Amino acid sequence: MLTINNLIRSINRMSKNIDKFNIATLCKNNEKYLGLLCQTDHNFYMVQNHVWNNLTEIQPSNIQSIDQCFEPIDYLICHDRAEQYDEARQIAKYLQVPIILIDMCSNTFIRPQHIFESIGVQDMSMLNRNPAIRVCMSEYIQNSWNLNSVSFNIPIGIDCEKLKNTNSDDRLIAIDNNTEERVGKEIAKRLKEYKLVPTDHHNLEDITVNKCGYFINTNKCITVKLLEAMAAGCIVICLRNPETDNYIEHTKTGMLVDNLDQLSDTIKWLESNSQARYEIITNAR
Repeated sequence: MLTINNLIRSINRMSKNIDKFNIATLCKNNEKYLGLLCQTDHNFYMVQNHVWNNLTEIQPSNIQSIDQCFEPIDYLICHDRAEQYDEARQIAKYLQVPIILIDMCSNTFIRPQHIFESIGVQDMSMLNRNPAIRVCMSEYIQNSWNLNSVSFNIPIGIDCEKLKNTNSDDRLIAIDNNTEERVGKEIAKRLKEYKLVPTDHHNLEDITVNKCGYFINTNKCITVKLLEAMAAGCIVICLRNPETDNYIEHTKTGMLVDNLDQLSDTIKWLESNSQARYEIITNAR
């Protein structure tokens, strides 16, 4: 029945010029990205057992639980080839729809990893997924997998209008509120004279990165929250690795460190070089 419904919908789309897709998605720590996608005005549906986190982003009106959907689904978006794809494949088979895989990590990091993690796969061919389409955040990510599947390079867009550094406080350092506890403790131990504040909290109008001097990326890959910090004029500090080194130009658009012990000296250098700070903030935005 699902297959027939989807075939009928495809025919109707061609004959009636239907311009809105019905898109299913897996929502696990992807609220920032999904919030941006929802601005395209299509209809989005979260699969069952996936709950929207309103601390991260206000849930848009055009995304709801899939159990409330009576319209056939056009396709399914999966955000993680390592830990979500098998679930996505089961759902896509049930719904009889193709999968679009979003690649935000290169094959260096098979999924977003925090700075103390080191997860690898003995047989990388296990991750050679076969979606209908791959959408990659950068050309570097697109090329790293070296697969033959259809792929597009579409960088993430950021709403720069709401991200403006109003009155930055150099004593405030923003970190992702999903940061592992032990990572946060290690950062706090090295930066005792600074206050660490979470990016997400109950008042979404009070954007953390708009009032902080620095953002420490506690992930090894580039994230939406890091991009928002750059747009807000918050100097980002990342652990140096192939992925961050490909995106961040050291001392030009952000700062790269080899280990956490370099955090304190990096911030001291920034505070003693006002011209360098200004150039980094301007270039990053």
